[in-house]
Amino acid sequence: MEQLRAVILAAGEGKRMHSRLPKVLHRLCGRPMLEYVLESAAALTPDITIVVGRGASLVRQTLGSKWHYVRQEKLLGTGHAVLQAVDHFPASGKVLILCGDTPLLESGCLENLVEQSRGLAGVVVTAELAQPHGYGRIIRGDEGLVERIVEEKDASKQEKEITEVNTGTYCFDLALLKKFLPRLSRDNIQGEYYLTDIVVLLKDEGYRVGAELIDDFRAGLGINNRIQLAEAEMILRTRINRRLMSGGVTMLDPSSVYIDSDVKIGQDTIVGPNCVIEKGTTIGEECLIGPGVHLSEAVIGHHVVIQHAVIKACVVDDEGQVGPYIFLDGASG
Repeated sequence: MEQLRAVILAAGEGKRMHSRLPKVLHRLCGRPMLEYVLESAAALTPDITIVVGRGASLVRQTLGSKWHYVRQEKLLGTGHAVLQAVDHFPASGKVLILCGDTPLLESGCLENLVEQSRGLAGVVVTAELAQPHGYGRIIRGDEGLVERIVEEKDASKQEKEITEVNTGTYCFDLALLKKFLPRLSRDNIQGEYYLTDIVVLLKDEGYRVGAELIDDFRAGLGINNRIQLAEAEMILRTRINRRLMSGGVTMLDPSSVYIDSDVKIGQDTIVGPNCVIEKGTTIGEECLIGPGVHLSEAVIGHHVVIQHAVIKACVVDDEGQVGPYIFLDGASG
């Protein structure tokens, strides 16, 4: 199998977040959104390059030295960003290109994408949207192959009526990508090097680009503002709660339970309504947690009952009972 590498684009300014924090570091269920993208990519390859821009030092500090970083000094578009990374790659192989603001895209989708890329110059992940405003439109040919991807600002009235959109996730043949990236032009309304324009360049020289249409359109969409951040949080929270319930945890009202992604809960534990269980918490078996409990970095033993309590950085031993109306903070001494 050809060597697989991944590039994650995380240099965007994220102006619509109206925040001093780089967009990709905004948290979802206790983790920066970029961590979810890294986790999905790392399930397929350890060779991951993150393209950073605004807040580069903070991104490095948050994500750590495990990853390879390259700096996009001037934000001249997605094509320019990818070029900063692939210049350091060998001559051949496959490369995944992901956006750092798409935390809902799971590794299974990426596996399908790589598989579908066999025999093609590239494949793009697409989604069907009832209201596709703001997204690049997928223009398919007679054989169902992708002929062009047209950005919203450059699309004609007829093209804007197309409901299949680009999610910004791709798998390309690396040799072809390195060959055609330098040919991209900034001749568009935004004056940027669009990575999407590479599809036309490939097609014009006889290469084929396919599309992988995902079943759940939400999984491939990016986060551009605080509203979308909250919507993504709801989706991730539902995934976390379903995973825990499938493993033997009872939730009396899952819609009112907020659990971070790394929390561990033992079998036959019951979580009542209005509970917040944050990063670093572990809960044993056959516990009763809630209602109205807030746990953070807490270690809870087996057969514990906690009601209407806040517990931070504390250990509760087996058979313990806490509450109601108790505040424990081990971090404060």
